[in-house]
Amino acid sequence: MMTQPIQVFENLTSETSPAGGNALTKMGFSFDDRRLIEREARLLRAAAVAETVTDALLWVRRHVNHLMAGIKADLKLRAAEAQLSRMSDRELSDLGLCRADIHFAVRERTEGVMPQFDAVAGHGTPANQNVRRAA
Repeated sequence: MMTQPIQVFENLTSETSPAGGNALTKMGFSFDDRRLIEREARLLRAAAVAETVTDALLWVRRHVNHLMAGIKADLKLRAAEAQLSRMSDRELSDLGLCRADIHFAVRERTEGVMPQFDAVAGHGTPANQNVRRAA
């Protein structure tokens, strides 16, 4: 019986030497490669932060605009109420209003909101029940 020689498998594993068996090949990234990767990461992080800040500023701007619109509408309503309050009872009756109706009449005209007295029926009734209005 013939014996086979023992084979050595040194070049078959990749754990001890780089691919191709060249011991001078470096594994990992070079200094320049790491610098480029870090630079890209910084740029992407800055873009993400800028986008987040921009979204936050737009959100704040939208809410400030909404607040300012509400304040302007409230000032217009108060000015209309003050103008009607300065009128005499005779002038108010010519418009079909009494002093108690001023608040509801102004809000109904400007905002389209009517006071709701009948919660069971589910519909709002205007404060001024006078059907004919002065032209």
